[in-house]
Amino acid sequence: ALRRRFVFVVFPMLNPDGVALGNGRSNSTGLDLNRYWENPPAGSEVAVVRRELAKLQASPPGIFAHLDLHAHSGKHGVFTLSNPGCTALPDWLGESGDVLFDRAQCTFSATKGKRGSARCVSWREFGVLHAHTIEASYGKIPSKQRHLTAADLRQLGGTLVRACAAMAEQAPPPPPPMGVTVAAKA
Repeated sequence: ALRRRFVFVVFPMLNPDGVALGNGRSNSTGLDLNRYWENPPAGSEVAVVRRELAKLQASPPGIFAHLDLHAHSGKHGVFTLSNPGCTALPDWLGESGDVLFDRAQCTFSATKGKRGSARCVSWREFGVLHAHTIEASYGKIPSKQRHLTAADLRQLGGTLVRACAAMAEQAPPPPPPMGVTVAAKA
């Protein structure tokens, strides 16, 4: 039923060459791919995906949610890095009872240091209200009773999709694409 209502666009890992070299954040040329979304170098992985996101946002109905999935090595569980005022997804996940999700670890800021991240650019430049980085631990669930498993992460994927569907049910009609002016009816 969800595939009748939504188009799911999945961009695979943007950094396979960097990861193959042992880099967690930077590609094979040393570029931190999650800090160049404002002005990505021509031909870079980020430039290609950013161009596709702009096309998607310009076509009706635009982008409802942008979920940038990351692994986190320093904290346990799953949490979001979210933009100011963008609490619907973390709130829904927190209320879902998913044992992986830790609402207390979520942050809601768009600091200068994060300005060039995918979620900040999608939110600020493309007008995507639900633009979040989803951080999933390499380690344990929030209670620290056990390690995360592949099954846990599959379950989280389902929970994220259900959260977006629930938010879409409650969402007001989407605004017109950026740069389009809608005249008021007389």
